[in-house]
Amino acid sequence: MFIEQASTGKNNWFLYILTILIVFLVMQIASLPLVIYLLVTNPETLQNGGLEVTTDTNLGLALTLLTFVAGFFSLFFCVKYIHRKNYLDIVTSRPKFNWQRFFFGAGIWAVLSLLTILITICTSEENEIVFQFEPVNFIGLAAISLLLLPFQTAFEEIIFRGYLMQGFTLFFKSRWVAFLIVAILFGLMHGANPEVKNFGAEIALPQYITMGLILGFIALKDEGLELAIGLHAANNILAAVTFTSDASALQTHALFKDLNPSASHLDTLILLIAGILFIAVCNRKYHFLHDGLK
Repeated sequence: MFIEQASTGKNNWFLYILTILIVFLVMQIASLPLVIYLLVTNPETLQNGGLEVTTDTNLGLALTLLTFVAGFFSLFFCVKYIHRKNYLDIVTSRPKFNWQRFFFGAGIWAVLSLLTILITICTSEENEIVFQFEPVNFIGLAAISLLLLPFQTAFEEIIFRGYLMQGFTLFFKSRWVAFLIVAILFGLMHGANPEVKNFGAEIALPQYITMGLILGFIALKDEGLELAIGLHAANNILAAVTFTSDASALQTHALFKDLNPSASHLDTLILLIAGILFIAVCNRKYHFLHDGLK
């Protein structure tokens, strides 16, 4: 059982704090090239004693994602040498990572996302969405997205739905308490994103928390992270290559630019419906809901 694998290895509370501190420190060190790049290309990014790290170039995106690559490998290093666990203990209950599940989850979410994107384009006012295909920039964006975004999404899934959800389950003696805490933390982690500033926390944060609830539920019921990582990877890759706006955390050379971005609680409802459809389709193939909500 995936959550029960939390009991393997060493699980003293201070080891979790130590691991989080190490991962955070490694990511800060790995972000130095990005900081230097931002200061060189746009000195005005040094604002009010802090860095505005939003970048709209492929190199800037790559340097941003490299911090997550560093976090990914440092987390597994800590799991192996501090917690004395097997790498897979925080990823899946299966003997090895199930790539079929990963690609199936990515494919289903891609279909749902593309349908949503198509509806958005068809219902938008004229001149609100601009087609901005730039072949060289787009090819670079696609390559970076396919190579590096999976590390970012896998890192977030493994540290939240794997490492932390297992740790909180040990601490609170309840997988469902851990599930709720991790979903809320996942939402709060995105609190610095431009969407929160532009649309308000009351609009943006429920979307992130809802996504956390969907991903956490899938991880618990499917006894592993493969479907969740696939969903998350497809979501972020498509977000990077299809749509961008000045209010987006990912300002990229995407195919379309939204000149009048907006958000409402309807977006949270649409996300919830998409999540339910995703779970239903995946359950039809893998039958992971048969044991109820125990």
